Parts: sequence; C-alpha cells; structure tokens
Amino acid sequence: MKWLRRIGAVIVGLIIAAALVEGAEAIVHVMHPFPPGMNEHDFAQVKKYVAALPIDALLLVLAGWLLGTIAGTFTAAKIATTRTPAYILGAILFCLGIVNATIIPQPLWFTIASLVVYVGGTVVGARLGAS
Repeated sequence: MKWLRRIGAVIVGLIIAAALVEGAEAIVHVMHPFPPGMNEHDFAQVKKYVAALPIDALLLVLAGWLLGTIAGTFTAAKIATTRTPAYILGAILFCLGIVNATIIPQPLWFTIASLVVYVGGTVVGARLGAS
C-alpha cells in the first residue's frame, strides 16, 4: 500500500502546485488584463499578449511557479514520508515547463529561469518535506 500512498502524494502535490501557479497567473491577469476585444481562446492573440508582458509580470509568474513547486513537492514528500514522490512531481512540473516554453514564446532568460525554478524548488521542497 506504500505505492498507493506515493501515487496519492504526487496527485495532491500536483493539485497544490497547480493552485498556486494559477493564483500567481491570476494576479498577473488582474495587474495586466487582456486588451479590450481580445479573444482568450485565440492562441495567436494569447502569444502576442504574453510577449508584451512587462518584467514585473514575468517575475511574478516565476515566483508563483517557485512557490507552487516548493509547496507541491514538500506536500508530496510529507504525505509519502519519502522524497521519491516529490522528485517525480518535480520531473512532471519540469516537463510541463518545457512544454509551456515550447508552446508560448517567452524570453530566453525566462525559460532558463523557469527550468532552474523547477529544479531548485523540487530539491528544496523534497528536502523540507522529508526531513
């Protein structure tokens, strides 16, 4: 039954990480709303919107990704009482970060920083959660 607990730990950690990421991104949308008449479901328009975001918005998104990664991996390690599920969750988040960077154009520094955030946040969260 340890495997079931570990799978559950990854799922709960993913939910927590996603909630924090969505929260940070929602704040960005409040600070920098979509332009009037923009169709949020038109991916070309979304790409243009993201490309025009100022650095404060990008830093807030990175902070949300960092907090989400740390909180999610911490929770996964705490629930499972081992770091393994936290590292699995971190790998999932890292892969999602690569997909995000591939789909939505972003500055190179932001892509590099986001991948560092996922690795660093995973290590911190896993260590804190399993200690």
